[in-house]
Amino acid sequence: MLSVTMLALAGQLLGAAMPLASGTDVEHGRPSATSAEQSGDQSGDQAQPPVTFDPTRFDSLTALSLRSFLDSAAEQGLPLGPLINRALEGAARRVSGARIMQVVRAHAAAMAEARAILGPTTPVADLDAAATALRAGVDEKALSAIRTSRPAGSVVIPLMVLTDIVQRGVPIIAARDAVTTIARMPSSDDALKGLRAAVAKNSVRGPGMAVDALNRYLR
Repeated sequence: MLSVTMLALAGQLLGAAMPLASGTDVEHGRPSATSAEQSGDQSGDQAQPPVTFDPTRFDSLTALSLRSFLDSAAEQGLPLGPLINRALEGAARRVSGARIMQVVRAHAAAMAEARAILGPTTPVADLDAAATALRAGVDEKALSAIRTSRPAGSVVIPLMVLTDIVQRGVPIIAARDAVTTIARMPSSDDALKGLRAAVAKNSVRGPGMAVDALNRYLR
């Protein structure tokens, strides 16, 4: 067990805030498309406001663990904003330090996987949305298909919609095909959001109705 003196020293070491790139929400339970949606209307990373790591938001041991892990993530070239935002939201929701670290580690691993799939120059917002999709059960083939559907544009909205409708019971293949079909069209973000709304409205009656809503929307 750490002594009072050691904890006091830790607090001094963590006193300075660390500026980071912007990220997204932290989910308390399973990954949600909400975090991607919050950055979905932004055209690039430069549009996102900075976020600061405030160690005073955490207990001393969690703050130390977070800083050590963020240093490691930075060495791997991972964007830190999405990770710190998840930690901050966890703190706001009074989530345990162990759970915060679990979520941050899982999202970092998912971002590393997403970067390998989408490419090393993928914008932070796209990478964050892709990581959220992977953690929700979307597979590598679906991510690659989304990227192919928009080779030069942001894939935040397509990934957000894909994640959401998969979580509502639409099979991954059907969801992937629907989203990529729409995403190839010019100015398709509104159409994708319409798909999401249609599926969400009908999914309350079960996954079968969610699939029916998707099929009707594509006609």
